[in-house]
Amino acid sequence: MLDYMMEIVPTILTSDYQEFSQKINLLKGVVPRVQIDFIDGKFVENKTVSLEAMASLGELKEIGVDLHLMVKEPADWIARALQIFPERIIGQVEMMRDAENFISGVIEGGAGTGIALDLETPVSVVSEEIYRSVDLILLLAVKAGFGGQRFDQRVVKKIEEIKKIVGDLVKVGVDGGLDEENIKVCQKKGANIFYVGGNFWEALNHNGSGQAEDVEKRYNELLQLISKS
Repeated sequence: MLDYMMEIVPTILTSDYQEFSQKINLLKGVVPRVQIDFIDGKFVENKTVSLEAMASLGELKEIGVDLHLMVKEPADWIARALQIFPERIIGQVEMMRDAENFISGVIEGGAGTGIALDLETPVSVVSEEIYRSVDLILLLAVKAGFGGQRFDQRVVKKIEEIKKIVGDLVKVGVDGGLDEENIKVCQKKGANIFYVGGNFWEALNHNGSGQAEDVEKRYNELLQLISKS
């Protein structure tokens, strides 16, 4: 049976390997899952730590990973992506030639499948059959590729559109600009997973020393938020 418990997933988007390593070490053993954003410099004019550098960090094996590919032709990156042993590989559809090919490649590699839609990408760009064939649909509430952006309310309507197509068959995630207020809005519309970047890490900087106990406290605060009826 599929598990539709609500999830809070911290995210990491950085080109700095030291920052990447520090954040992974803070999260491991505290949260069950992290989302790592990988950008190739072609999808948008931004780059992150390379997949090869990520794979060199042994601690990455100690935490569940959702790998979010913001790249030109995600299917071409699957073999390299599998080197970091992600639980799920999520591909942006905007530079994806064939969604079925991407999904089958990820499944053959033994990972869960996800597709992501940029803020301005309409739900209609992907067939209903494709939506129903993946494990996760990720809706961006900001423009893909850069952190620190404000949540855009247009994603709320897209959550409703996706839920009409998949119901409870597929998990629906939201990523970008999430905070305590808009997490609840997205939850009420049917989202299951909330990928939190800036709001998660900035709270640590403001309220704690950036140690594991601070990470656990912040994570539990957000979990309590989504557990309330």
